[in-house]
Amino acid sequence: MLLIEPEDRLLVSLAHLCIALLFRSKKLLQIASVYHFIMKVIVLPGNGCTNVLRSNWYGWLHQVLNSAGITCIAENMPDPYNARRNIWIPFIKDTLKADEDTILVGHSSGAQAALRYAEEHKVRGVILVAATYTDLGDAGERASGYYPLNQETENLYNFAAMRENCKLWYQFHSDDDCFIPPAEAERIRDGLGLTEDQFKMFSGRSHFFDAPFVELVDRIKQFVAAE
Repeated sequence: MLLIEPEDRLLVSLAHLCIALLFRSKKLLQIASVYHFIMKVIVLPGNGCTNVLRSNWYGWLHQVLNSAGITCIAENMPDPYNARRNIWIPFIKDTLKADEDTILVGHSSGAQAALRYAEEHKVRGVILVAATYTDLGDAGERASGYYPLNQETENLYNFAAMRENCKLWYQFHSDDDCFIPPAEAERIRDGLGLTEDQFKMFSGRSHFFDAPFVELVDRIKQFVAAE
């Protein structure tokens, strides 16, 4: 008969426990693996933000999400004042490494970048904050390359491609936005075919300059948990 010392029995018991936990937690490990990859949120700021973490609510969101175990990237963007499409879209893909497990949070010009990125590449989710349909007659915005041109006969949005490449969408706007009238946001909403459950028109939030932005955090967590 093989005699097992007490300390060895403890080791054997621990080994059995580890094996049992391994098999019983297989599903949990799979979920954790998926969760890990989903945990990437990229903040796309408005133009003019040369220090993203110190601008608007971006730094606050970065801290809140990372503290909650959700990886949030809020990097300074190249060409911060003009936010040109031909510079930002490659940067989002090649430097920020957006992929199918990424949630893009775009604010103002960043919302336009998120739209156009989803037009070309697959992402998990897009949340738009203060998005506009047109350049509002601003030459600088027009030069960014995001907006329809020549009385909306050129450079049109491909909303069908956006919806094909991204299944999770949400849009925030405010009825008193100091730059973007509600009708502009509603055109984006209608183009994407968003429902009442995917669109929130606030009262009195202007252009969403300030933290906290709890509703945004809640929506991100819902996107993370979605199947």
